[in-house]
Amino acid sequence: MESLFPMLRNKFILYLLFNGVAFLGFGQEKESKVAFRGYLKNMTTVVQLNDSAMWYENLTHNRLNFSWYATDNFTVYLEARNRILVGDFVKELYPIYGEIIDGNNDYFNLSANVVDDKSLLINTMVDRLYMQWSKNDWEVKIGRQRVNWGINLAWNPNDIFNAYSFFDFDYEERRGVDAMRVIYYSGVASSWELAGKFPQNKDDWVGGGIRRVNRWGYDFQYLGGIAQGDFMLGMGWAGNIKLAGFKGELTYLYPIFETPTNLNYNYIFTGAVSFDYSFKNSLYLNGSVLYNSKNPIESAIGLGINGNNRDFTMRDLSNYRWSSFVQSAYQFSPLIFGSMSVMAFPATNAVFLNPSMSFSLTQNIDLGLFGQLFFDNDPITNDYKSSNPSGFLRLKWSF
Repeated sequence: MESLFPMLRNKFILYLLFNGVAFLGFGQEKESKVAFRGYLKNMTTVVQLNDSAMWYENLTHNRLNFSWYATDNFTVYLEARNRILVGDFVKELYPIYGEIIDGNNDYFNLSANVVDDKSLLINTMVDRLYMQWSKNDWEVKIGRQRVNWGINLAWNPNDIFNAYSFFDFDYEERRGVDAMRVIYYSGVASSWELAGKFPQNKDDWVGGGIRRVNRWGYDFQYLGGIAQGDFMLGMGWAGNIKLAGFKGELTYLYPIFETPTNLNYNYIFTGAVSFDYSFKNSLYLNGSVLYNSKNPIESAIGLGINGNNRDFTMRDLSNYRWSSFVQSAYQFSPLIFGSMSVMAFPATNAVFLNPSMSFSLTQNIDLGLFGQLFFDNDPITNDYKSSNPSGFLRLKWSF
């Protein structure tokens, strides 16, 4: 009975949050004090396993975003995602799969598996719940929020608070953390910021500061702090070389006290540099290189894709020492958009392919087709083949 009470309590809290804020939103709509938006998605996934078996999953995903503008200086944000999953992953990976889906929490447990059995998994999660106070050049944010210190598209070594995986494409909003931030805007393109994360375990604590300035037509940032037991220093930049965008992030980590995160290295230096260019015909190109000193040069297994896990950090963006990324995207017509992303890992034969197509059916309804294919030598037979190729069909209605 004692173990059952926290689960029931969490479900009751989430019920009050959803229904209370929804009532507040519709009740004050005429005063324009509350903004409400969201989407409803349905995505079918098919994965071919190494033994040639085909696994199927269907995900129905609803997102609700509320903003309450209480005063000119004070705003409250509440954003939640509700997911219904059925199929082979739910059935064959029970009960581990439910633990993975329910894994993105920090100090406050604002997530619950309402139903979790071999036939159905229903999860509801609040991934944004914070208050924002703003006045003159000052801004304070407290609660579950996204602390975004990254710059690049594919990999963000400066994202020390809530790193995300490029492969988790269906989570556009990306992870949030329970944190407090104080920001002082010292100029049009400059600021000082202090931020601290509130984790369940003290070994996961992250705190630091970042200084942003604009010099010589470039936006620079300089950051420092402590992340999971490591002393951290970093910098990043964003600007242009002629008409091409030029961005980069560098981070150095040095253990100062032992945690489960930093047991296997003496230091880490990681960095990502990218170039991007947009042609007049709407063709967009992006190229990036990632380096991580703690990873092996030649051999590695997998891509490090579990960005939904709370243990995922910027140390885990790739399992390889060197990683390269190229993306091309093109607007074929006002209603059709396509892209191809390719990752290659120097000194290995590993290659990742990520084709996608998006069709705008109406103003608020989109249809998407996605593929994820990872090629490498089989560690047992040494045959070069695709490991667990995946296909996705998604229909999205935004409101």
